[in-house]
Amino acid sequence: MKDKFLSVCITSYNRVNELRRCLNSIKTRYSDEVEIIVSEDNSPQRDAIADMVKQFAGESSIDVIFNTNEVNQGYDRNLGRLKSLASGKYIFYLSDDDCIMDGALDKVIDALKEQKPALMFEPFYYGPVDAVKRKYNKSFRIDAGEEAASTYLYDAILFSGLIFEKDKIAEYDAERFLNCNYFQVYMFLMTIKKYGAYYLDVMTIDSVSDGENAYGTVKSTKKNELLADRNSIYSNIEFNKGLIKVIRFFDEDSNSDVITKFAKEYSMRSYGGLSRARAYGRAEFRNYWKKLNELDIPISGTAKTYYATLLIFGNKVCDVIYGIPKKLLLMRRSNKQ
Repeated sequence: MKDKFLSVCITSYNRVNELRRCLNSIKTRYSDEVEIIVSEDNSPQRDAIADMVKQFAGESSIDVIFNTNEVNQGYDRNLGRLKSLASGKYIFYLSDDDCIMDGALDKVIDALKEQKPALMFEPFYYGPVDAVKRKYNKSFRIDAGEEAASTYLYDAILFSGLIFEKDKIAEYDAERFLNCNYFQVYMFLMTIKKYGAYYLDVMTIDSVSDGENAYGTVKSTKKNELLADRNSIYSNIEFNKGLIKVIRFFDEDSNSDVITKFAKEYSMRSYGGLSRARAYGRAEFRNYWKKLNELDIPISGTAKTYYATLLIFGNKVCDVIYGIPKKLLLMRRSNKQ
């Protein structure tokens, strides 16, 4: 099998039907230049997944590679495993419960051939809240540098649709990131600081996000009930511990200070979690605030203002008060280039 132009690299764990839907969404006129790699992370349904992928491969015009890890590697190391399996010039990461929008993959490949970026990312539709995310108003090139890393960091949170030139990320070892759950953020920050990026304004990913949550439960990671229960108001705080750790790794390795700007933006974005916690009553709200302040970043006056007003007026009144500036902030972000 000759090297390909693009490797669509799919993380897989215990989701048969979702993975089938994901695979069926991968359609392109460049089938001879694309490969699909599925790395199954030793889940209870690994045999059923293997059978389904084998059937799909027999019907597909795209080359399909299936890997089953002999022992569970966890999310971060499975991303690293996919990177090592890929033969493509570019790696397109995709979750097994997300899909590629109709017609998007050909536009992605055309843009990669024309722009030749070290990193490319695109908008996605996030089904759980019926919203378009990672959205700017046009396609544009992003200059390399620390400022780019700070500005676009949040665009790396969802790994589906992040496309890396393989040679630019080959050196990064996922082992260090076990239990962080954000290895892709490190690769994104390193790549955009060194080489810049390209933003393609083509709706590419349908982030269905309806699959079983394996975080905090798989064999390779520390058992963590807060990661496992995505309905908990504390779940995002627990995930953000890993994100903050990854950003600090990046700052240390690249002699940067992205964490300072991140901390300020994190405080600005903290309203949603605070509002949700306030709906559970004052006692739960105070406990949430305590845990928020235990994160390894300073919490700014903006978040403290959120806390004080929510404590006094409650979430229903404050949702109206803060709704207008939130919309203005989102508009400003969409127009930013």
